[in-house]
Amino acid sequence: MEIRSTSSTFSASAHDSVLQQWYAVRYEPGPLLLDLSTVQFIDPYGMVSLVLFLNHLPREALPVRLLLPGWPGAEIPTSGPASYLTRMGFWELVQPLLDAKPAQVPVRPTFFVDRNTLLDLTVIHSHDAISVMLRQIGEILQNVSYTVLGRGHVLEVLSELSSNVLLHAQTDFGGVAAMQTYRSRKGTRYVVISIGDAGIGVRRSLAANPALSERLGSDAQALGVAVQLGASRFATGGHGGGLPRVLEIARRYGGRVAFRSGTGALAFNGADDDRRIFEAPDYTGTQLRIALPESRLRGGPQDD
Repeated sequence: MEIRSTSSTFSASAHDSVLQQWYAVRYEPGPLLLDLSTVQFIDPYGMVSLVLFLNHLPREALPVRLLLPGWPGAEIPTSGPASYLTRMGFWELVQPLLDAKPAQVPVRPTFFVDRNTLLDLTVIHSHDAISVMLRQIGEILQNVSYTVLGRGHVLEVLSELSSNVLLHAQTDFGGVAAMQTYRSRKGTRYVVISIGDAGIGVRRSLAANPALSERLGSDAQALGVAVQLGASRFATGGHGGGLPRVLEIARRYGGRVAFRSGTGALAFNGADDDRRIFEAPDYTGTQLRIALPESRLRGGPQDD
């Protein structure tokens, strides 16, 4: 079985292509060849997606032969996507799943400090783990030039999305989170947060609330419901404010949100307050990406 990406940037649309190909080849004899040799950049969404995808492949697809610029290669890659993945702690989370000798797996140097990495690829298992993560991120953000309000909003997004995994995903593996800053092709610097899981998905979660059942005709419709205030699998009050708040923060900063679950996809452009909901290749679980312009986090938006 073989999957080939033709994208130079591995993010939401590129991973959707990988998923579409996977459903076409999954019953072929394994193991899997995952050819990402055209990829030159991988953002946090792509990294989280790859960790989840590889860790939930059936045994017949393993070990995966992964092709990526710069890997297999140097023990410590110095450029390209293999270098990004090394700095984000990717290899530690997928090494047993790859067709590679231990000496071929990149090692992250303990002495290296990457100022663009705000959160390594992190598996979320418990609320205690989330608390530790938020405390560490809070300390890192003290050293960047975001406003106090901007730092608070970044932590709020990370907290809301992480807590959603534990409350709704119902997965033993847990969720995966990553956060990084990077410069777009147009020169704008963004902080990008992505959190995903391979759990039951948004539609099945919301279906636990009988009051919402008639509004969940498809996964795409379920995503539209999920970002409405008060929509939750819990029928009691006090829930269903997290995702609407994430979109509200994206709106304040002119950011962008990509939201995937099942065969549904939601794209939100905060600058235009524009929301699109559409069908996409089947995604097991849920994943969300939010990108916020750093210039706005440094003092752009009006105060609350």
